[in-house]
Amino acid sequence: MRKEDIQSKLDIIPENLEKIKILQTMDYEEFISDFRNIDSALHRLQTSIQALVDIGGYIIASLGLRTPGSSGEVIDILVEHGLLNKERRDQYIAMIQFRNRIVHFYNNVDLKILYQILQEELVDIKELYQRLILIIEKNP
Repeated sequence: MRKEDIQSKLDIIPENLEKIKILQTMDYEEFISDFRNIDSALHRLQTSIQALVDIGGYIIASLGLRTPGSSGEVIDILVEHGLLNKERRDQYIAMIQFRNRIVHFYNNVDLKILYQILQEELVDIKELYQRLILIIEKNP
């Protein structure tokens, strides 16, 4: 595996997290007062999570593992092969489910949950991102 093959996907995540920091400084009322804040948060989370899924898919294909049938199955395959910690599986799956909600039920995203994710849950994105990079670096 070569990081260069998926560098554009890898670059999206820290860039998005950096921009999300601006939204994190807002209190809830300020955050929801401008649709651009909400749209930005949704877009940045969606593209970050999708990039993680794509990177996971790249790892799976590079290692010749079975083809995932869904985004969540990317996590399951990586866990099955000991590449991701099984104790974190449910958090990663929940993250992907939230991305699915953004994509498919975009008009029904709870803004309080969105704000909570911005304030408390970004560690999951950072952690999975770092773990995927380690997998790539250990499997040249």
